[in-house]
Amino acid sequence: MKIQYIAVIFIIIILPIAMTMSYYISAQIDTINLQTQYNTKLTNSTYDSMMAFQINTANNRYSSVANSKIRDIEAAASTFYKSLSNNEDMVKQDLTKFVPAVVFTLYDGYYIYTKYENVYAGATATTLGRPQVNETELKKSQYENEGLKPYIYYACRYKKGSSNFVVNFTLDNAITIYGIFNGTYQTLSGYLINPENVTSINKNASQPLNWSVIYNDKQITGDSDAVTIRREHLTEHLLFSDGSQGDYDYLVYNGQKIYYDKNKAATPDLQETNYFIYQNYEKEYLTTAAGNEDRNGYLTSRTSGGILYSTSSVEYYINAYEFSKKVADLTRGITQKDAIDPDGNPMTFTVNTGNDEIFVADTGNDPLLSGSTFNENRMQVIRKSIETNLTTAIAQYGEFYDGQYEFRLPVIGEVDWEKITNQVSVISFMQGLPIGFKYFNNYCVITNDNNEETVRKENIYIITQNSSGQREYHLPGCMELAKPESTSHLKIIDVAYNNLSFIRQTVRISEGNYIYFYPQTRMNGSSIKTITACYHCIVNSGAVYSADEIIEGKVTGQKDDYSGEEEKANVRGSRAVDARLREIRTYYLQALGRERYDLYRFNMESFDT
Repeated sequence: MKIQYIAVIFIIIILPIAMTMSYYISAQIDTINLQTQYNTKLTNSTYDSMMAFQINTANNRYSSVANSKIRDIEAAASTFYKSLSNNEDMVKQDLTKFVPAVVFTLYDGYYIYTKYENVYAGATATTLGRPQVNETELKKSQYENEGLKPYIYYACRYKKGSSNFVVNFTLDNAITIYGIFNGTYQTLSGYLINPENVTSINKNASQPLNWSVIYNDKQITGDSDAVTIRREHLTEHLLFSDGSQGDYDYLVYNGQKIYYDKNKAATPDLQETNYFIYQNYEKEYLTTAAGNEDRNGYLTSRTSGGILYSTSSVEYYINAYEFSKKVADLTRGITQKDAIDPDGNPMTFTVNTGNDEIFVADTGNDPLLSGSTFNENRMQVIRKSIETNLTTAIAQYGEFYDGQYEFRLPVIGEVDWEKITNQVSVISFMQGLPIGFKYFNNYCVITNDNNEETVRKENIYIITQNSSGQREYHLPGCMELAKPESTSHLKIIDVAYNNLSFIRQTVRISEGNYIYFYPQTRMNGSSIKTITACYHCIVNSGAVYSADEIIEGKVTGQKDDYSGEEEKANVRGSRAVDARLREIRTYYLQALGRERYDLYRFNMESFDT
């Protein structure tokens, strides 16, 4: 065959194939670029949404109140959609139809932001009193909503014998439990702990300043190794709209911080007390008017020598002890296999805890520890609830669009479920967006600890002070913090607070004029004495031991040669490092109890023990 023929055959056969492959490869590259672009946009938009929620709650002293919380969530959802459509290619109306749901997981439940029909199931134009309207158009126009669906609690029903009850879980060890127990209806709320660890309760009703309780592992012997929980002296720095500032003692009463102004002059004509709330960047003093007797009595009974003390930590452990014992009596024998769905059928979970009792807390099932049976079931209930309701919401979302794409819940990774079931989070989904030869389908999970919703075990920061008076705060498992005090390392533990106490607060003077302050700075005469973050916590954030190890009172880690594990510290020991761990454990457990007890949800007389 002549060479010319071969060339012609090559051009006719090979060249079209090469051109087709070139086009296909180019299209695939464009698809990958678009996928990367939308992945980045989805992540950034979800992050912006979470940051909006953090800023709103951190600077809103009423963010725990239901109506205020809904406004914060709606503002965060609005931020998500604005950020997602913030380009010249696609506006909000174009992109939102590819977002079937955005989920906001909070302390004891979650909201789903999506499209939904605001009408009862099975409704028709006739039953709605509008028989002349086309039913399809009726649903699409008058009863089609986009927004937050009703709040869903992390709830699970259990049934065994004559007991049939519901438990509402949270992101920590608090539960609300109600239903029939052995034939009798009861309801109660509180924090579940191991009651074996609480001993020597001292609670004389008339002397709250002397209240105390010992929290201890039953294996620890001797009062020197125990954690004694007592009253606390808490202080915050406040900045006011007129530019004045100062340090004030405070406690939390019914979910609200109340401060003590010991320098206030008496004003009997105004019936004002020395106690105030921080309202609109000003002092709003409480009064002695009728109806305030209980609150004022609570405050004065906790004031002595010009200092206001908090007893929240003591009350946390005493109430939790009583609550845990009552729950154990009511729920003995209840295991995961007793969980049922709304139809009464047994529920299945990803992790099976077998025949272990869920709500009977003891040394083998300590709700404060991550690996306890209670905690495993708590996470499984939260996961099951979110999966079930999200599956329905996303599937129904497809009914609003006449497209070829089938909306459905994607597979969420185990690492992401670990985050969702333990932290406040935003979960966003984007599906059905054409990108080349396929559809974009992905989700994003962004979590955050800097909010008023929950107090995680890792959220307690411990403050130290060196010989020159410089204060700094540490993560609870900071290795630098664990070093015993010595001539070269003189850091005295001062107190411990929730991480929100170290976030910058904003004061609005006027439109466009803002000033800032940090609650844990201190006055030094007329100047400000700052507080700094521990350098070692920042640069070696991964080199810390866990909060569980602090709670258990034993720290283990790798040997220097990585040949195995060794005991680094043990509260039962006599070394200097053991004594330091005892000290850290005391401040940590006291702060954890106080901060959780002071959460708004569990201060409105909800402890039914």
